[in-house]
Amino acid sequence: MKKACILATILITLFNVLSVIFIDNVVAMAFACCIITGGGVAILYFYLMKSIHVMETQLNDMEEENSRVENIRRNFVANVTHELNTPLTSISGFIETLQEGAAEDPETRTKFLDIIAIETARLQRLIEDLLVLSEIENKRESTLETINVKYSVDKTVDLVLPIAERRGISLLVDVDGFLSIEGNEDRFIQMMMNLIENAIKYSNENGRVWIDGKMIDGHIVLSVKDEGIGIDQQHQERLFERFYRVDKSRSRKVGGTGLGLSIVKHIAALFDAELQLESEPGKGSTFRLIF
Repeated sequence: MKKACILATILITLFNVLSVIFIDNVVAMAFACCIITGGGVAILYFYLMKSIHVMETQLNDMEEENSRVENIRRNFVANVTHELNTPLTSISGFIETLQEGAAEDPETRTKFLDIIAIETARLQRLIEDLLVLSEIENKRESTLETINVKYSVDKTVDLVLPIAERRGISLLVDVDGFLSIEGNEDRFIQMMMNLIENAIKYSNENGRVWIDGKMIDGHIVLSVKDEGIGIDQQHQERLFERFYRVDKSRSRKVGGTGLGLSIVKHIAALFDAELQLESEPGKGSTFRLIF
């Protein structure tokens, strides 16, 4: 619109100048008017065409983005359906078998009930993770607060310690006491818990997990390092996608929902933190958060 006003001003000025020059020559005046009018129409035409082209480009970009979002939505729904269906099918099958008479055998009944309990717990974890992910993506956050990093990390370690002890994993914590960040402490603890739990689950028994926190070059750097199975380079870029698993059978065996690292990525974004991964098969992994 600004450019159109400038062009109109130039044409009007030119018309006034020519009016003075050819004031006594009607033919020349008419010819000049035709040229100015034609030029104005041509300029307006090209300006409108350029605007239309820009609008078409924007519409195409919007259509592509909508198509991409729709594909993500479809894939997400398909993945959720599959992930929910697997434990539900298992639970339904074992209940049906018990109803058909297997419940009469105490040993079989106990075994089946244990499996149903495991699958139910898995289903509950999956639903809880889906709800958390939805809350984070919709940015439904409570009031921000100052978080003492060491205090919150120590609290997280206390929560996951029973899991580590069952597998004989040593948790080695070295976080400076003066570190603090702004944000939601519950989200921070949830993020650290997912990282530490992952390190425990994918470590070899009687291994070690390091949780470090330091101020480096003006940034707070938190890292969770394990000496477990590691992650091949080809999987690292997709590792933070929802429901992406490097080893599906192992992930389900250790109780993973496929959403833990996706939740970590989203919470890190809420804190404006950079999330890095260094890993090599057989040599463990290091997840690093830079605030």
